[in-house]
Amino acid sequence: MKTKALAILTALLTLALLVTAVLSIDIELNLRIRRRAHFLLGSYETATVSPQVVYLQESGVHVEPYTEELLHINSETGTTHFNVFWLRDALYTHHYDAAKGQLNLVGPNHFLTISDGGDVTIDGVREPTRILPVQLGEDTFLPYEALTSLDLFPTLGIRLLDEADGSGHVIFTNDYLPYQTLELDSGQLIFEDLEQMNAYRERRQSLEPYVHWRSIRATTPILERSSGGTALVFPTGDEQMTVVTDSGTIGVIRETEGRLASLDTVQAARLPDWEPPVDEPIMLIWEAVYSRNPDVETLPDMPGVNVVSPTWYALTDEAGNVSARVSEEYIRWARDNGFQIWALVSNEFDIDRTHAFLQSADARQRFIDRMIDEALLHGYEGINVDFEHIYKADRDRLTHFINELAWAMDQHDLILSMDVTIMGGSDNWSKCYDHPYLGRIVDYLVIMTYDEHWAASPVSGPVASYGWVERGMTELARVVDPDRLVMGLPFYTRVWRERPSTERAGRMVNRSTAIGMQAQANFIENNELTPFWDDESKLYYASFIDGEELVKIWIENAETLSLRTGLVHELGLAGIAGWQRSFATDDVWPALRDAVFGPVD
Repeated sequence: MKTKALAILTALLTLALLVTAVLSIDIELNLRIRRRAHFLLGSYETATVSPQVVYLQESGVHVEPYTEELLHINSETGTTHFNVFWLRDALYTHHYDAAKGQLNLVGPNHFLTISDGGDVTIDGVREPTRILPVQLGEDTFLPYEALTSLDLFPTLGIRLLDEADGSGHVIFTNDYLPYQTLELDSGQLIFEDLEQMNAYRERRQSLEPYVHWRSIRATTPILERSSGGTALVFPTGDEQMTVVTDSGTIGVIRETEGRLASLDTVQAARLPDWEPPVDEPIMLIWEAVYSRNPDVETLPDMPGVNVVSPTWYALTDEAGNVSARVSEEYIRWARDNGFQIWALVSNEFDIDRTHAFLQSADARQRFIDRMIDEALLHGYEGINVDFEHIYKADRDRLTHFINELAWAMDQHDLILSMDVTIMGGSDNWSKCYDHPYLGRIVDYLVIMTYDEHWAASPVSGPVASYGWVERGMTELARVVDPDRLVMGLPFYTRVWRERPSTERAGRMVNRSTAIGMQAQANFIENNELTPFWDDESKLYYASFIDGEELVKIWIENAETLSLRTGLVHELGLAGIAGWQRSFATDDVWPALRDAVFGPVD
């Protein structure tokens, strides 16, 4: 018996050593056995997660910071509230005027106002439904159930996931956003976060040649062990996917090539289609009007130009009043020459006036009513908004104001264009614009692709080098429909004067003067300069010594402007806009016409 027992023990030891050797060599078999053992014998502990109010964005799951307060309100009132900011995905923007106690909500379809007392108007018509908004900090929340009774509700796209009520989470989506879905395998583990998932994977995928029973039986914390079904999926990188299961669990699973290939995209609802209001390339010129309008008898022929934008209007105070320098004579001249008129209105670059104006619903309405009245009175085809030097903190307020203006202009089939800088740059001159979003609201974004080196630039350089313009427009064309982008051209340059600094070693001090193209020609002739081609900037360049100063000039002419205009066709842009008419020489017009429309036979 002892001999037999010893033989059995020896056989078992030999088998164990053989299995260990095989598992040490065959890694794939090792992992398959280990995974199967964990699946069949593993112990799982489902974690309890506090309910959250979340919004499913295209980029992932957004957890509302005011979750606790909202859930309390929901339990007290039986009404589910959502952040009105989420309606941006339906192109609805909002602004709450605290002084007036009124929320303005506007989109491509409707203009909605809601007072603190619950009074509601839609497109100016009083509604019988009462809706009470909730203010938490600087955010405004609306009752979902009350909004569903309004006829405009389907245009908002907001949707509460009724099927996700088992978790206690309150989950919102927007029908205008595309989503991806995945069919989960039965037994699929949903983890709370990447750290928890990686800890489980590390234990399960250990390459030790033997399987620890303790390791297999160790409790694994999870959110859910799925029985299958469809999940909404948001690939977020780091080898993980955020998922929302049909039972309302929000967690992560591992990202694999197979899962990425198995994703299905849920088609989003369609926003109203936009059609270009101008059926040919745009060749716009600004007519700068300061103290007086030009004598139309002196205006040149401008072949190719089809839009003129005189700078006639300006915001004069925070109450929304507007000044005007309209010339009926100029209007008649424009009509006689077949030009559309997109009258320009500016904020006079007054940052504090603009800040106060944007915060007042009454001021914005006064401004909008005045500009619509002026357009209808004088027969303008459009309005060109030139609001510059704006606090970055007013970015969303500016976007909402433009959306209000766009809605009002659309009621009268007027064209809305807006002048903005390229992306990047400084806070108050470029980052104050939400370029991608504005590009979905206005008919045309006119890009001021000039002042690469501005008047007070610490270093001298061209106003608009080819590479700088190309990079800026290419970047914009990735986030804005190119059919809505109009590229700006400068009909001016800067004369730079540099001298050694008397305060800092090895440094130069710059000053510059802006000059138009005729003044540029005179400057070159008077100083007997011989410009040469600078291939880096794709501009002509000249320099000379004047006393203790080094004088530099990068030269704009019909050739350099036409070369840059080629980007219109390369990027599929809507056209060009030139600042400003009186700076240009006569040879510019036919050259730009040929570059935009093709040579005339």
